Amino acid sequence: MEGVERPLFFPMKTNYITVNMQGLSKLSFTEKAVFSYIKSLSKDKGYCFASNKHICEALTLKDRTLYRILNRLEQSACIRRETKSLGFDGKQRRIYINPQFLS
Repeated sequence: MEGVERPLFFPMKTNYITVNMQGLSKLSFTEKAVFSYIKSLSKDKGYCFASNKHICEALTLKDRTLYRILNRLEQSACIRRETKSLGFDGKQRRIYINPQFLS
């Protein structure tokens, strides 16, 4: 069917995640998968606090690939990242989804 955008399914280790592709057409398949995974992790608190290691393991990505994807998602205004220093305890990162993509 032409003109109809269908959900994208990305296999993970144990289940599938979906992406509403509307507004994300300029992103690659992997970028959409990372976006969808972050979106699913941010449902409870309104933001995602998963580490790069967790996301890489869940989606079988390399760390450098994830770094580039997160930068691209931020440049495309799909996500916003906030990092806060916790002193000797390290850093805390929060990834917020653009409200335009929350529906």
